[in-house]
Amino acid sequence: MKKAISIIIGLFILNGCSVEKASQIEKEENTVSTDQSSKKESTLNEASTDEESVEVHDDIEMSVKEYTSEEKQMMTEEFFNWAVDRAKIGNLAVTTLYFQHGAAGRGDWYALTPDGQVQVQNLDNPGFESFDIHAIGGVVFYTPLSGDYGRDETAPTPGIAEGYNRLAVENTNIHKYMLADNGVVYELIGKKENVGSSTGFGEYDDDGTVGSLNPTVQFIVSKDQDAQNEWRRILNKY
Repeated sequence: MKKAISIIIGLFILNGCSVEKASQIEKEENTVSTDQSSKKESTLNEASTDEESVEVHDDIEMSVKEYTSEEKQMMTEEFFNWAVDRAKIGNLAVTTLYFQHGAAGRGDWYALTPDGQVQVQNLDNPGFESFDIHAIGGVVFYTPLSGDYGRDETAPTPGIAEGYNRLAVENTNIHKYMLADNGVVYELIGKKENVGSSTGFGEYDDDGTVGSLNPTVQFIVSKDQDAQNEWRRILNKY
């Protein structure tokens, strides 16, 4: 009888220990989950010091339409105004001069991304319908020589050949954000000395075929989730 009672008491003790251990494990899992969620919150300043980028956009389907020049300008300006405050957080400046080129042929300009080619300038060679993705506009984040964060009021207009040399601090990164009509923000990151306004872009030949002037670097999907969310919000209005 005493032996049976001892076994029963032992079972209760073991059960109590198991419940306590399970409760402790659950608390630890909740703590880890909370910590991981906190780490997902990032600023552009944190992103600008990280050379690695990951795909963070969801698979979304958006109806692609050919926007007017006025609509493109309005969408880009709205994103730019949001980006001004974003740049201040990271002690950066921002401009809309993400793409320029000099004398060229009559072929369309395009960029390379993990999702395929993005038409950046339509000259009808090969034309809008030949691309699945099209750029609406873009912005560039940089560390300003002027020290004016956000909207760099005193920045000189960069020439095509000089790129961002008179705008950005030496040995700092240039972040090009390309705003596409598939709802994705694509990004190109490079040192000021290696990035110009035409960097990341190529041109089709005059007959609408891929020629020798190809992009030398590829855009990636920006891991700036706040920028992704803001761009989708703006695009959904049009």
